[in-house]
Amino acid sequence: MNLRNCARLAFLLAGAGAAGVANAAAAELARGVLVDAAQDRAWVSDANGLLHARVVSDGRLVWRTTEAADPLLEFGDRLLALGRIDTKGVGLLLLLDAADGRVLDRIAFDLPEHVAAVRAPQPGEKFEVSAERTPQGARLIWRNWSTPLRGAYEPGENDPKYSEGAFDVSLSTNRNLAVPLEQVPELPAAPSIELAATERLAGLEGRQFRSADGSAVMAAEAIPDPAFGTAWRLTLRARANSRAAGSIDLPYSYVPFALLGEVVLYRTEAAYWRDARGEAQGHPARLVAFDLASNRQLWAVEVPPLHFDGPLPP
Repeated sequence: MNLRNCARLAFLLAGAGAAGVANAAAAELARGVLVDAAQDRAWVSDANGLLHARVVSDGRLVWRTTEAADPLLEFGDRLLALGRIDTKGVGLLLLLDAADGRVLDRIAFDLPEHVAAVRAPQPGEKFEVSAERTPQGARLIWRNWSTPLRGAYEPGENDPKYSEGAFDVSLSTNRNLAVPLEQVPELPAAPSIELAATERLAGLEGRQFRSADGSAVMAAEAIPDPAFGTAWRLTLRARANSRAAGSIDLPYSYVPFALLGEVVLYRTEAAYWRDARGEAQGHPARLVAFDLASNRQLWAVEVPPLHFDGPLPP
């Protein structure tokens, strides 16, 4: 999601050689979360913006960055992430070593003067980026919405402002470059989260949802719950053979998820409630790994909320 006809190339380091773009199978589970079932690996930006690489099956921390980074694409031995600059008008990509999280290269790109390349929720601002693999590296399309924060309406001054742009990132040469595109292409069509009638698995009632990598299905069934009134039993199956993996009860009818054997990895927003004794319970937005076989949570990482819910400026 980047501006037409602009790109400032800066912060280019010489550390990332001329290796070609390797095959990879990581899928985006949610904003700030990539998962690769074949590697038993997840990359997730925590609530502080730091990027973790974790083993899904046991939660073991493989590495963690020392600066903010949002994972975008995985290229086998490398990871492309959106870095953070506390300045409007310029964005930063980080090329990371997938083995240990080291920064191999920094690639800067131009933005309009009013745009900050920050995906974390902000008051009156929203920045989104879509990334897809290309033979040379990656294509990024960015979009930004900004609304002035004013106490009184002023015609023409309070109208939302929309900006967009795109650039290609070359990762197959001696220098990694961000090359702006004169025209912003259409966003690649994403498959619907809910399965079409022709895709549904037999024997599963209710709405059926596809996993991040498309290999599994989640079906939601409403059940009574003392705390929420209604909760949802989410049943999971592999699409290839319809094998039942298990189920989990949550206060959501759908969560973005990936199924890795008998472990389901899912992301939720914050939830707060009172238990049977009237005591307050809850959790922030988080990424959770849950073992369906033993019916227990393996690990969880607090993640940024999708929408700004903090105090507004006076």
